[in-house]
Amino acid sequence: MESARANELNVYEYLNYLLSEIPNSDYLHQPEVLEKYLPWSQELPEVCRLNHKYKKCLK
Repeated sequence: MESARANELNVYEYLNYLLSEIPNSDYLHQPEVLEKYLPWSQELPEVCRLNHKYKKCLK
């Protein structure tokens, strides 16, 4: 979670995304697919990113 915060992610939305997407992926046969779910991945959806106008409230 600290990595998510350090990468300016909304922790709740990020966890929600991970728990809904990873079980549907083929990570057991293709472990490299997990790289797109890392907190620094550019492939994460915008909903996972902190909205900077609300960032002060979340710290």
